[in-house]
Amino acid sequence: METDLPLAPSIVSVMVVHEPGDWFDATLASLAAQDYPNLRTLFLVTPSDDAEFAAITDRIRSVIPSAFVRHAPTNDGFGVAANEVLRLVEGDNGLFLVCHDDVALAPNAVRVMASELFRSNAGLVGPKLVEWDNPRVLQHVGLGLDRFGEVDSPIDEGEVDQEQHDAVRDVFVVPSACFLMRADLFRTLGGFDPQISFHGDDVDLCWRAHHTGARVIVAPDAVVRHREQLVVRRPDLAHRTLEARHRVRTVATLTGASRLLGRSVQLVLLTLAELVVGLFTGRFGEAAASLRGLVGLLGRTPRIVTRRRQIRAQRAVPEREVLGLQNRGSARLTSYLRGRDTATFVGEQTTVRRWRQASFGPPLAWFVFVLAVLIGGRNLIRHGVPPVGEFLPFPSAGDLWSAYGSSFDPRGFGATAANPTGWVATAVLSVVAWFRMPLFQTMSVVGLYLLGGLGAWRLATVFPANRARIAGLVVYVGTPLVPGLLQTGDLSGLIWYAALPWLVHETRLAAGLATADPFTATFDLTDGVADPGWRARVRALALAALITGTAAAFVPATLVLWFAAGVLVALATLLAGGSWRVAAWIAACTAVTSVTGVLLNLPWALDWSWETIAGPPRAGGPGPALAHVGAL
Repeated sequence: METDLPLAPSIVSVMVVHEPGDWFDATLASLAAQDYPNLRTLFLVTPSDDAEFAAITDRIRSVIPSAFVRHAPTNDGFGVAANEVLRLVEGDNGLFLVCHDDVALAPNAVRVMASELFRSNAGLVGPKLVEWDNPRVLQHVGLGLDRFGEVDSPIDEGEVDQEQHDAVRDVFVVPSACFLMRADLFRTLGGFDPQISFHGDDVDLCWRAHHTGARVIVAPDAVVRHREQLVVRRPDLAHRTLEARHRVRTVATLTGASRLLGRSVQLVLLTLAELVVGLFTGRFGEAAASLRGLVGLLGRTPRIVTRRRQIRAQRAVPEREVLGLQNRGSARLTSYLRGRDTATFVGEQTTVRRWRQASFGPPLAWFVFVLAVLIGGRNLIRHGVPPVGEFLPFPSAGDLWSAYGSSFDPRGFGATAANPTGWVATAVLSVVAWFRMPLFQTMSVVGLYLLGGLGAWRLATVFPANRARIAGLVVYVGTPLVPGLLQTGDLSGLIWYAALPWLVHETRLAAGLATADPFTATFDLTDGVADPGWRARVRALALAALITGTAAAFVPATLVLWFAAGVLVALATLLAGGSWRVAAWIAACTAVTSVTGVLLNLPWALDWSWETIAGPPRAGGPGPALAHVGAL
């Protein structure tokens, strides 16, 4: 027997619409096909011109004639626009169905969620989200959350729905793609946090709902297809940065006062741990975004304090009860240690992202390498760098800065000329050692070896297999070149050793050389070519130019060596059957970075001569020529 209309609670569907595509017709049809008897629809269209708004309105009402269509006040995120329902809809007795514009609900989805909300006495209920094009593949069935604001999905990438998650259960977060919520609870919470846009609005809302004592559950019998392509639809946003910024903001605003100090210290330590782990697992960008979000809290402290005062009245249950609902430990660090991770491969026609087995080989290789450096360089670390060859003691930072600012070169018998750019670079970089120059000299010598190994590892990420990356690292750091440079005090050689792999790596990124798909690359890696976009090209090119200029500030010969190396890499690309466009990009990037290296070293570069670049001639006779060796 169907529910009578007066007995069914009123549900208002709130959907934020932003430049809808062809999929929007399926979304509208799914709302129109709902079997819930008391459902009204409100569409909030993000700011657009009158013609576009009229076209979207006609498109909506052609499927749902009774729909209400209004302008959203802003385009600063889903949550901010969805809050407009608090102004447009009166009353606290009904329910709000909050949806993205790229979902397609099963005909019984709203009815199932409404029934479960009353049966379980919940405040929020979410559906089972599945892939848009393949509904047999699960997307989300509720989300867990750790105490540092990191979501943890119980669903593996590509997991097929075999009813293994079909039990109604409590979760900490339901995604904002589609959920049903009591109207009075939504008003009590004040809707979504207006300071959180695009990422993390659902985490903040559900966390605050838990503070009121409301249950957040998932009803898997309600199935919703979801496209989940925010990154594609909004390529103008820095998604990783926004996600990290809002995550740490949510932790800072919603953690209880008694635990805020301890949680802040844990968050700092966790971020530092993520930097170390991310460096060795290829996720340094995520860790760096977390660090930027954490540092950014300092400038947002007044707004965070104000926000904590606003939501203080919403806390109706003890903090320990909310903590009991959260996952222990760190979801991000746990994901690093799971049995699988993801990798992006470039095929002949498309770029794909696949799961692959994780390996503890890279962390183990790096542990052995760092341990070998610490053991082998223990005398340098304990007693400092001996004054051998170019390992002369560094002057103080103040002396270097003063000398660079003058027009007199005090070396030798002195001369009126511009001083090396490396002097001011040394003075600035010595801040990492608190301007203690002996310590900075030791850190430089040992650090150049580690930096060269890290550059070799980053360059080896072009290979799809971890074994190849480990082999590249071992070959580069295991060469007897470095011990010879240390024995003779050749600082110039160490600088070039550290800079070369980074230059090649950034140049191949600018040229579009990526990891080839092992399923399509039959013989070699020449198929791993993808257009990185101008933004990524410029970023890689700028970093390569900065490395070139910094190395040339100490070793001007770097410019000649790098130009020759870049030309050889471009020629080798052609000889290996690679794309001529990639070879042209490599050659062009080499030329640009070499010229930029000269410009970064002005005015000192104006005084360069061949002896400055190649070094003064050796004392004594030139010795026998190679052609005369046999005669000797």
